[in-house]
Amino acid sequence: MQLNRNEIGRILVIQLRAIGDVVQTTAVLPVLRQNFPGARIHFLTTPAPEPLLTGLPELDRVLVYPYSAHDPLGFLKFIPVVRKQKYNLILDYQVSPATAYLTALSGVRYRLGLKLNRRQWVYNIISDANHLPEYSAVQKCKALEKLGIFQVNRQPKIAISGSALATAKQFIREQGAEEHPLLVNITPGGKRPARQWNPEKIARLCEMLVRKHRAKIFLNWSGREKETVEKVRKMCQVEVTPLPEWSLDVFAAFLSQIDLHFSYDNGPKHIAIAVGTPTLALFATDRPQVWNPVDDPNHPYILSDVPCRFCGLRKCRLMICMKQIEPEAVLKKIEAIPALQKKLKRDR
Repeated sequence: MQLNRNEIGRILVIQLRAIGDVVQTTAVLPVLRQNFPGARIHFLTTPAPEPLLTGLPELDRVLVYPYSAHDPLGFLKFIPVVRKQKYNLILDYQVSPATAYLTALSGVRYRLGLKLNRRQWVYNIISDANHLPEYSAVQKCKALEKLGIFQVNRQPKIAISGSALATAKQFIREQGAEEHPLLVNITPGGKRPARQWNPEKIARLCEMLVRKHRAKIFLNWSGREKETVEKVRKMCQVEVTPLPEWSLDVFAAFLSQIDLHFSYDNGPKHIAIAVGTPTLALFATDRPQVWNPVDDPNHPYILSDVPCRFCGLRKCRLMICMKQIEPEAVLKKIEAIPALQKKLKRDR
């Protein structure tokens, strides 16, 4: 369907979850604002990432979907909420059953969705940009080419409130961070075991960073991940500091104040990129070309050269990809990050 821009006064961007996907989707917002300067732009997401979006200058409203993906009654209650807004254009980047049917019942004329070989009947504008071998933020912008929009923004962005920033800064001061030239956050756990590195190796990396560069190490977690954090902490022969289980806006503010975030490919990594903090990520099951800004030397990655890489598995008995990665190689990669050079040279 050919888009008539003169008809577009209200736009809904949909990305309910996961955290990293929500963050990546924010890259389209400046592009939309530039091309539809008079339109009201809303973003539909779930409660957890909502604080990361509220306050972004390109958004007029963050609409929160408070129901479980498996709550049909909640879904039915939410249909009138969307219809009441009288949107002219929906951009559904989630393309889940809930978002597809919500789009179908929205009464919106222009409905853009990604090509996933299912539920395509819902959308009258379909993009296959999600199959491109490019950074996810770029994919999401290139989906707009179906609307005649060809600008690309590679940089996701999130909002950080003054109160969240104050909380994060106070916590960092209380940990005596001024005595350390390098502040590092590490995510030891996660929801996908196949992506995780051995806790003993994480502990060895912490020891190397502290002893060689006088780093202050923080460990973030949520839910059951606390067990992994405690395991790493007990293995370490140096002090490491588990973070409180903050809301995402405070955690994002904290990441904006440190020097490096290290993890596998996960939501915290994408938040760190959005706030401008250097990252190092371990990759195994997924392609770094899609989930990492591969052309940015301040966001390097390590990928094991094994025949089963990019398997997409959530769990793996062998984990040969992660077993090949040694702490010495990770430290060497960290020491090559351009944005860290001045801080690292203080201790050489």
